[in-house]
Amino acid sequence: VSTQSTGAREKLLKVFEKYEALSSHAAPPPTPPAPQITPAASTSPQISTTPVAKPTPPTPPMTPGETLKQEEIQGDFTTSQWDHHNGGVTKDYAWSQTAQDVDVKMVLPRADIKASDLKIDIKAHGVQVQLKQDSSDMKTILQRSFHDPVKAEESMWSLHKGECIQISLEKVREGYWWTALFKDDNHQISLDSIDTTRHMHEFPQEEVACVQKLMFDQRQKQLGLPTSDEMQQDEILQKAWNAKGSPFAGTEFDRSKVNFSNDLSDLGPL
Repeated sequence: VSTQSTGAREKLLKVFEKYEALSSHAAPPPTPPAPQITPAASTSPQISTTPVAKPTPPTPPMTPGETLKQEEIQGDFTTSQWDHHNGGVTKDYAWSQTAQDVDVKMVLPRADIKASDLKIDIKAHGVQVQLKQDSSDMKTILQRSFHDPVKAEESMWSLHKGECIQISLEKVREGYWWTALFKDDNHQISLDSIDTTRHMHEFPQEEVACVQKLMFDQRQKQLGLPTSDEMQQDEILQKAWNAKGSPFAGTEFDRSKVNFSNDLSDLGPL
């Protein structure tokens, strides 16, 4: 090897060492691959700056009956596509809940299952799912206790052919939020993650009517129109306006001519 080629190699090595010193403190902008330095008749290994990727350890297989932890439920399971608002997902089912009810969707053991092949018994404290076998015998494929009691007489189930079994449960304790679907379930959700917002249709009819009345009155006031109470008073006044012996009988109703301070609805029918 000539002195000139040796000197050139040493210069390149110094540049390379300087480059590595800088890259250890700050990531440089993208550059073409660093040149590989090979002596003229050398059998030594080539020098490259390409980092070697560390192999990802394989995910251990799940044991039968094992459920998924909350941080593991983002996988590409069929169940993750089902509604699990305020609930959770495992490889076998997905469940969601509101303040009044719980909805469950379960994976079918086979795609060709018919409703007549199933026997589902919903009790206050648990559920049993049985599947008809080739021998016409019924085999229990699920028997679990609920996290909290349900109203069995108001709960029901249905079959989405080729997709899932859906079970709709009515809570006994309205407004009590479940942290799991079953008592012995390892999959627990945090109460902090639950959205406790209640939609209008979830309230009792009396409360919905009261809210609707308040909203109507507010809108009427903004438009300069009578509220629901004022409309009711007008209805009573119009009946009295043309009543026998009224000084206004036979004339057009004019609310401005009437002065009152009490709620006329308390007067009852005229």
